[in-house]
Amino acid sequence: MLVCFAQGADLAQELTKEAKEIKGDSRIFSGDVRVTMLFDKNAWRNFSGARVHFSPKARTAWHTHPAGQTLIITQGVIYTGTKNGIVHKAEAGESIACPPNVAHWHGAGLESSGTHIALTQYGKDSNVAWGDKLSDTEYLQAIKKAQ
Repeated sequence: MLVCFAQGADLAQELTKEAKEIKGDSRIFSGDVRVTMLFDKNAWRNFSGARVHFSPKARTAWHTHPAGQTLIITQGVIYTGTKNGIVHKAEAGESIACPPNVAHWHGAGLESSGTHIALTQYGKDSNVAWGDKLSDTEYLQAIKKAQ
């Protein structure tokens, strides 16, 4: 990732170029997931941004965010569910706000892909705590419930 700086009166603007797409880590994702880190937190921005593409049936493991997360769906459909059984289906142009410390997962549908921009705030030095993978049974039940 190349970061260019344009100096202003007090702070420098940052332009990030050449962000590389990487395969999602199989320890925290199921299926084919591609992640592009768009930007990291810095001295004046306490959140990071990433574009995440999920192929059909791909999804995250259970996880929480100490300071919350916002997902902006940019393509297709993204499903998300919480440990208490609430499941949402969001389409391109919609967003999902996840409050701090709510255990959840997100991913694509059974036959459709989806992409979102993840804006993830930091609490102290971390922005996510990963848990167990979402089982196939949990995933299929959640998708069925959302439809």
